[in-house]
Amino acid sequence: MRRGQLTVLQGTLVLTVEGQLLEAFIHACVKQGCTFSDITYLNGRKVKVTVLLQDWPVLRRLRKNYRCKIKILTKKGAPFFLNRLRSRKALVTAVLIGFIAAFLLANTLWSIKITGLDPELEAEVESKLSSYGIQPGSSTFSMKQPREIQRLLLEDIPELLWVGVKKQGTSYQLYGVKQTNFDEADKPKPSNIVAAKKGLITKMFISKGRPTAEVNEVVKKGKLLATGELKEDSGEFIEAEGEVLAETWYRVEVDSELEREQNITDGDADHSFSIAINDFSIPVWGFWRKYEEQVRMESYNHSLELFGWKVPVQLRESLIYNNEEQQQSLSSDQSVNNSVETAKQSLLLQLDEEAEITDEKILHESKDHGKVKLILLVKVEENIAETKYVSQGD
Repeated sequence: MRRGQLTVLQGTLVLTVEGQLLEAFIHACVKQGCTFSDITYLNGRKVKVTVLLQDWPVLRRLRKNYRCKIKILTKKGAPFFLNRLRSRKALVTAVLIGFIAAFLLANTLWSIKITGLDPELEAEVESKLSSYGIQPGSSTFSMKQPREIQRLLLEDIPELLWVGVKKQGTSYQLYGVKQTNFDEADKPKPSNIVAAKKGLITKMFISKGRPTAEVNEVVKKGKLLATGELKEDSGEFIEAEGEVLAETWYRVEVDSELEREQNITDGDADHSFSIAINDFSIPVWGFWRKYEEQVRMESYNHSLELFGWKVPVQLRESLIYNNEEQQQSLSSDQSVNNSVETAKQSLLLQLDEEAEITDEKILHESKDHGKVKLILLVKVEENIAETKYVSQGD
């Protein structure tokens, strides 16, 4: 820190010192550690000097010994400024409250404007924004970024083709484009329904076409289940539609560890805050904590705005969770149950959403090098109907 800055923080006094033993007085003060600057002789017995505020007690104590008279001309520096502020507490309080209020108001969302959508879809968008915590009167500190809001809206509202989200001052502006569905004028293509895989038919729902298979019939892949030819040998086809539910079987192999490591946290987090300027950060709160154990940290940056002007400073909030590694030993039954559930969930991810697992059977179980290996036969009820278009000559 520069000397000029240091003296401003410490405070200085501009004095006049008058007396017969003036030089002896100044020499005694210097021996006591006092610092004099800007010494100006006004006459043979009087000088004007600048001293640090911290040296004032020494000057007061020695002036009686040397019969010198001291007069304070001016007071400069931070200590005197703070003293003046203390004497004007009401004014300082009002300024601080006004600044805080202006800061909070500038970082509060006051309006949301949505254009380009019909009233029904606009209301749905407003409802989704409200569920995200984005509504008039909310603080912008905890709100998601515009890109994240755009992604969530497109995922949650299938009717939206595109939506633009822009934060401008204390308002959000959204412009949306609705999906446009064009009705195909072409005639339905003639088709049949065939089995997509082998299975035992449990239910049939043929809305268009003529069934050619029956419930409780075992069919192979490619078997004709319903035809679009309403009259046999007529050669005239319609587009067959419907569902055919059947029991299908899958052979699944899976293995799992008897021992596994887990990272456990109690969910309690320590908060620390810092002021971030680009890649540089200044710790503000919580920086004194030391962590010897393994921890998991999550950081979030909050942008600051004042009257629509984005301050080039961010408030960075860090959440620190204590992680504890534990070795978990599973019994054979627990390992088998976990393996079965894992296999079922993995299989469902490969099937249609409507597919449902109705039963499972362990065909083989073995242990090898700390692992349990299983071979399962899983029974699934799913729709095996597959549309197959029919080629017709002119």
